Amino acid sequence: MPEADLINCYNKGCGKKFDPNSNSVEECQFHPGPPYFHDAYKIWNCCNKKSTDFSTWLNYPGCTKGRHNAEKPVDIVKVAAVKEIRPEKEDEVIVWNGLNKPAERRDDTSREERLIKIETTEGAKASIKKYLEEHKSEDAKELQIGAPCRNNSCDAKYGGPSVSNSPCLHHPGAAIFHEGMKFWSCCNKKTSDFQAFLDQKGCEKGDHQWSKNEKVDKLREDFYSANGTITVNLYCKGAMPDEIAVQSDGQLLRVKLVHGFGTKESLFIYDLWGEILPEQCVARVGERKVELILKQADNVSWPRLQFDTSQDTKVDA
Repeated sequence: MPEADLINCYNKGCGKKFDPNSNSVEECQFHPGPPYFHDAYKIWNCCNKKSTDFSTWLNYPGCTKGRHNAEKPVDIVKVAAVKEIRPEKEDEVIVWNGLNKPAERRDDTSREERLIKIETTEGAKASIKKYLEEHKSEDAKELQIGAPCRNNSCDAKYGGPSVSNSPCLHHPGAAIFHEGMKFWSCCNKKTSDFQAFLDQKGCEKGDHQWSKNEKVDKLREDFYSANGTITVNLYCKGAMPDEIAVQSDGQLLRVKLVHGFGTKESLFIYDLWGEILPEQCVARVGERKVELILKQADNVSWPRLQFDTSQDTKVDA
């Protein structure tokens, strides 16, 4: 049959043209199950083939044989000009329309921090077990030259007994974020700039608290929102579930990670753009990342993860 007389097949995963006069039950190879998207993966529900790369996922051969289908679904959408999938349901997609407002910055005295539940994947458990078995003969770690001080705002590093005996200038209080302002409870020196807050010199002298872990200030991270949940991914290998602490009062989120199979440590403080429900949140430890699954108090889109005074200043109507 001439090419112009062939008909497009609309079975998912096929994408071929066919002759309607010779359409046997073995002609088409396609995916009968619907596609779905989870944790950055694109997945065929019928055969569980998945990939984080969209083109690779689209090009997976069909898992079922049957007749070609000439009927075009009414809700189908074009993807990459030649491939087609069905869109997500409208009520499952949260759209930022510029009208959503950040959560009201409440008085810190009215909030109570709660620990967020920690879960560990089977892959992470197996990875940690393997590492510990391979390194079980090693002696306990000794304090190394260059080890950082754990105290807030102290940037000293261990250089031997002479440094250890020097006074530690730090903030003994807790970090407080209120109405866009950041300050330490011990000295109450306020600023709206997050970096300026982190750079504030300590207000009290004391003893250093040396860490045996390498201090890592930055990790690759991203976040997305869907179905009333904010998911934050912190990418790191060898996170140790028993040494992780995640807590929140609904607006302030504190995350302490020990990763690198117990050789690295990171601390993050987030002044969240919106409100979350800590009792319904989960921190899931995987082999290569820690996933913070934060249940929103309101099912609205967040334009950014953290409250930004310059962009989110409250304007009363």
